[in-house]
Amino acid sequence: MARLPLTLAAALLLSGCASDQIAVKVPVVQRAEPPADLVAPIPPPGPIFSAPGTSSIACLDPAGRDALVGYVELLRKRVGAWEAWTAP
Repeated sequence: MARLPLTLAAALLLSGCASDQIAVKVPVVQRAEPPADLVAPIPPPGPIFSAPGTSSIACLDPAGRDALVGYVELLRKRVGAWEAWTAP
């Protein structure tokens, strides 16, 4: 009698191994590569601050102010482009 459960277990094990395997296709998430223009470096504007004097306010002359404002605007546009790219 002790051999009957062992024989049944062996038969079930062999029948499970002998049957055809069912392939289940599961979608795998792929990492999206960002466009090249989003990962391109933004060059810094260079020296924008000047020594305190009568021609500058808060150590910025008009040319330095324009360079700083342009640089910040480029950074904001890049953030907006990233947000637009990552939006569903």
